[in-house]
Amino acid sequence: MDLSGAEQLPGCCVSHADWPTLAQHLLDEFSEVSISILVREISRAREAVAAAGLDAAEALHVGELIARHQLMLLSGRTSDIARLDPERHTRSG
Repeated sequence: MDLSGAEQLPGCCVSHADWPTLAQHLLDEFSEVSISILVREISRAREAVAAAGLDAAEALHVGELIARHQLMLLSGRTSDIARLDPERHTRSG
């Protein structure tokens, strides 16, 4: 089975009990990122999963993926390769 990039993101635990536990684990793992940036990214992830209407367990899992990915980008542990090229396309007809 071919795994997508999200499924390949490393995690620290199988699941987290709550958002503060997740925040502490991410703080421990991403010590090079300032706490204000970490809090901002966790808040953004939490808002995103709330807007999607996910249940609590799924929200924590997806929220971790969102926050972890952003923190990996901000810390330089991974590069951002998923950008669209905003070139103008001429339509025919």
